[in-house]
Formats: sequence, structure tokens, C-alpha cells
Amino acid sequence: MSKRYTVEIHHQEANYVIEVSEDEKILESARRAGVELPLSCEAGVCTTCTAHILEGKVEQGEGMGLSPQLQDEGYALLCVSYPRSNLKLVTEKEEKVYDRQFSPNT
Repeated sequence: MSKRYTVEIHHQEANYVIEVSEDEKILESARRAGVELPLSCEAGVCTTCTAHILEGKVEQGEGMGLSPQLQDEGYALLCVSYPRSNLKLVTEKEEKVYDRQFSPNT
């Protein structure tokens, strides 16, 4: 039996709490729970589903769309992130992450 974690999601001025199995992607669990989060490629190569983790840890080995530095700073691509603890996160960080990775002036 796999572990289950509590994931608290702050999205567009609302808070949602869902349970996510350690072997399930956070975005899939949120969608099944009726929480509509931003998404695009669902393959970990764009930044549409980026969230900032305030508390907890994820495993996102398939997340090629985020630099290791941004991952170390707590950013995660929810489409390829598996919970490894209880989590608190804030969604819609695509623009900030995109600017940090690709803008020469940041």
C-alpha cells in the first residue's frame, strides 16, 4: 500500500486540500478532485503548471522544464511531481519561472 500525503493548494485566492498517493502526480490528483489547475504539455517540458512549494518535498525527476537551481528554490512542475511529504504550495508561477530561466536581464 502506497503512502498518501495531504497537499494544500493555494490557487486563485482559494485553498484546496487534497490527498495524493506517493505514486500519483499532483496535477492528476487535483484534476480528479475537481481542482482545475493550469496545464499545457503535461510532460514536464513547459512551465504552465509551475507551483512554488512553501512546505514539503516532491520528486520531479521528469521535470526538464525547470532548471536545477529553480527546483532547489522550491519550484515544481505539478504535471510530473510526486509528493514525498505533506505539501503546501502556490500555483500560477509560470511567468516568474519563465522570466528567471529565459530572460537575460534577470
